[in-house]
Amino acid sequence: MTPEAAFDHPRRVVMLIYPQVASVDVCGPLEPFGLANFLTGRRLYAPVTASVDGGAVAVAGGFLTLQPTCSCDDLPGRIDLLLVAGGPGCFAAAEDARLMSWIRRLEPRCARMGSVCTGSTVLLASGVTHGHQVATHWLEAMRLSTEAPYSAQVAPDAIFLNSGKFWTSAGMLAGIDLALAVIEADHGRQLAVDIARFMVMVMRRQGGQSQFSSQLMAEATEDPRIRRVQRYIWEHPRADLSLARLARWAAMSERSLGRRFKAVTRVTLSRYIEDVHLSLARRLLESSEQSMQSVVDNSGFGTTATLRRVFQRRLGVSPSSYRASFGIDSAEADLGLADDAALRMDLESVVSGKSAW
Repeated sequence: MTPEAAFDHPRRVVMLIYPQVASVDVCGPLEPFGLANFLTGRRLYAPVTASVDGGAVAVAGGFLTLQPTCSCDDLPGRIDLLLVAGGPGCFAAAEDARLMSWIRRLEPRCARMGSVCTGSTVLLASGVTHGHQVATHWLEAMRLSTEAPYSAQVAPDAIFLNSGKFWTSAGMLAGIDLALAVIEADHGRQLAVDIARFMVMVMRRQGGQSQFSSQLMAEATEDPRIRRVQRYIWEHPRADLSLARLARWAAMSERSLGRRFKAVTRVTLSRYIEDVHLSLARRLLESSEQSMQSVVDNSGFGTTATLRRVFQRRLGVSPSSYRASFGIDSAEADLGLADDAALRMDLESVVSGKSAW
């Protein structure tokens, strides 16, 4: 099919919804597909929402009711991408026999399939992802890691993940990252970058969600002593973070701190410290032009050798390669389909109304 012919046959994107779905999980990932049409003036995608029976769905929180575009019965024979939204209702949805049956029936008709946030729980329950890894919200990843049927399938640190035909994302807004990645795969990086720019986003979240979840966990930890230790690590990454020093800070014995920290956070203290150092280093490499030595100093790694070793072990790349891929200039350097001027964002045309929806 030629590129021009593709515009006459837009890619069908379906968001499958159910009661107590998260509204952001539904609308957020669909927005980039609509913007792809808007910014190019071409119908690249046909995004729709669907519920099992076509009935309205109340979102979590009760502040909104979503009327889906159609029922599962009315979906077209060929679907380019089907996503299952996440939300508090995912656990009930995972036990809904009709929904499970529809997901299994739709799977052969989908060129790509996936989930947003805890929609992964629904997808896993259907059995269609067997043999593939999935991304999910970091809290749900912690829960699923203790369940034998699913523990091996969950990639706990992924913002989004592509495994075969399955595209899955972590918490809420990571669904937008997934959508941008799909658009990049379909139409090149430039269009994805233009959409991200239009949405006032960055195309820099291909890393792991530990850089977000570790800090969030510090705010969510119920044990005030452990929370105090976590905050100290975040606020003083260059300090002496030895077990002895942190134990004195927490007014606990070293043995008690080590045991309690792991019981509360489900990670060892040394792993948590490494997570913090890695998160800080990644942020600096992504958003600044600091020298590598400054990144080492400000993230608390101590030496460039330690920085390189941890990056290679945890991310599979060197710090310099990571900066080249996700640093502040990478979006401009990789032009993707920039040669096709028709797919370049023209803000003047958008503002003047010359770019049709």
